[in-house]
Amino acid sequence: MDPYEPGMIRPKPCHSALSRATAAGAAVLALLTLPAAAWKPGIDPANPDAVASRGFSVDPRSRNDVLAFWQAVYKASEGYEERVGWTGNYSGNPGTVSRAFITDVERRVNFFRALCGIPADVRFNTSSTVAIDDEDPHKPSASTLKSDAAQASALMLIRNYNFNTGADPAIDHNPASHLTGWSPAAWNANAKGNLAFGVYGPTAMTEYMVEELSTGSVTSYWNSLVGHRRWLLYPDATDFATGDQPGESVFRPPTNVCYIIQKPSERRIIAKPGFVPYPPAGYFPAVLNSRYWSLSRHGADFTKAKVVVTDQAGRSIPLENVRANNNYGDPALVWEVTGAAAVRETYADKPFNVKITGIEGKDVPSSLDYRVTLIHPERLTSDQRLTGPTVTGSTGAAYAFKRPSRAESVRVTTYQRVPANWVEGAETTPAPRVVDLTCGSFPLVVTGTDLGFHGALAGARSFNLTFDSLFNLIARGIAEQSFELKHLILPGSGAKLNFTYCRGYMTPGSHLVVEATNDGGVSWKRIGSEITGVSNNHADTKLSTASFDLPASTQPVRLRFRYFATPLKPVYTHKDAPDSPTGIFIDQIRVTKSDCLVPGRSTKLAKGMKSFPFNASTAGRSLKPGQRWALALSTRLGGHWFPDGPLTEVTIAKP
Repeated sequence: MDPYEPGMIRPKPCHSALSRATAAGAAVLALLTLPAAAWKPGIDPANPDAVASRGFSVDPRSRNDVLAFWQAVYKASEGYEERVGWTGNYSGNPGTVSRAFITDVERRVNFFRALCGIPADVRFNTSSTVAIDDEDPHKPSASTLKSDAAQASALMLIRNYNFNTGADPAIDHNPASHLTGWSPAAWNANAKGNLAFGVYGPTAMTEYMVEELSTGSVTSYWNSLVGHRRWLLYPDATDFATGDQPGESVFRPPTNVCYIIQKPSERRIIAKPGFVPYPPAGYFPAVLNSRYWSLSRHGADFTKAKVVVTDQAGRSIPLENVRANNNYGDPALVWEVTGAAAVRETYADKPFNVKITGIEGKDVPSSLDYRVTLIHPERLTSDQRLTGPTVTGSTGAAYAFKRPSRAESVRVTTYQRVPANWVEGAETTPAPRVVDLTCGSFPLVVTGTDLGFHGALAGARSFNLTFDSLFNLIARGIAEQSFELKHLILPGSGAKLNFTYCRGYMTPGSHLVVEATNDGGVSWKRIGSEITGVSNNHADTKLSTASFDLPASTQPVRLRFRYFATPLKPVYTHKDAPDSPTGIFIDQIRVTKSDCLVPGRSTKLAKGMKSFPFNASTAGRSLKPGQRWALALSTRLGGHWFPDGPLTEVTIAKP
């Protein structure tokens, strides 16, 4: 076996990014079985400094425990771009990254390890020095830190990238010594680390686990053997290091090198090894799914093993590329799933049964059965209904509920139902009731002078969606832009959404859609027709109007306007033309034949409470005859408030 087997050629990263790993050295491993102890939720992910980065356990048999774990631990590492604190440059200084950023990476890896049932206590960027083997052709100083070697390696990857050809000779497990930025330390980290190009930090750790692009469009033989994943899930590993270059443009995309090889003194001894599947048994966030499923175990021989995957109805899932492999980490069986088992998005839970037979090895079970249930990690399926009278007097009434399992807290929000008579026109009075979800330097609200080619749409101001730049480091391409209306709408029969718009410099590769959600943002559906640019050279000279049907709903509907680009098509950006009216301008947004929910008051309910007292105090205003109210319960897990449950509508009776 060649311990430095290289990965396959990747595409140009200006359109997508492909992570890849090295396989260095060999070690004997021992694994753990899934822990029975549940992770205890309650930490608010809004403050990553307060969230631990190791020592986790989670009960994968509890859907709500997995939801809490996702919210408080996985998402605590989001926003790492603001904490990277990189001190280097692209002319030769690898620099360092901040301790907070390193903690983000450490937390992300231990999240995966806990979910897969192995020790979730690996440390990153300690004082550990590099691993040096006798057969290594290049040897750095024995005092070189893993973290320093990884930083040097990550810089070497980015400095040797040729945007025009898409080639990068530094993405190699044995990089040539003539490369820019080469050093024995950089060589050592290349040889003994996972390598990612186009991503960095926690996102690189996720892509190492998934082993394919988020689009699933590019893979390689290396990816299909899940080498990156198997190194990160090496159960007896205790000490890793991350090297990161955040990048600055499509010409210098970000890079990551994760030093994964352990020295003998860094390996733990695990007395009772167990199987480590990915995705693991139990509830599993579908967004982390991969078409390459795997099972590994110390001492196992999968050469004669057979695997069968069935769905909930007992139908077999077609499998491809079923292979046993011993090259990376523990011996493993890897197979490629298809169809519903390979999804990265799902609304409804999708359970799959896995049965593997023909396993050999001393003290190793010959077969294994387990169930994987892919879930949407933002969707709570617990019963959040409130039950009680639909008509009550001005003194109110009590409404019963069942507290969801493992809930940190629950609250009830009261809403008064009133006719929708608002118009959103971006004016200062009243202030726009929108959520700005754009990223970049352009303003969402612009004035008439900003729109010089036609003046204001209506009044002095309007909303503008455009593309900030041709390459966003997080989106790894052109970042979509959007804004959302804050109104909670209850569309009736024949309801409409109406607005005016004017296309600035908006190419045929630029698109605006309006989308609606009635489940708190878990899923969005397009309403009406898409508005597309018509010319690369001209802007509209007059206003247009749009009128879209709003399907009737008994649950509150939120609306958003989303602007996105067709891949590889030319677009205008604010960065390239800051003084020109690029994108699309939107104004005079309103709905007809609809009601809105006006929030009253939210009340947290004590742990022992089994009913909610609806009255003037909890409503936040007097209850008057003829008023229509709606009550909704929501649940907090992992520091996150999940969307409201079903509305309970209440009418205040007339005397």
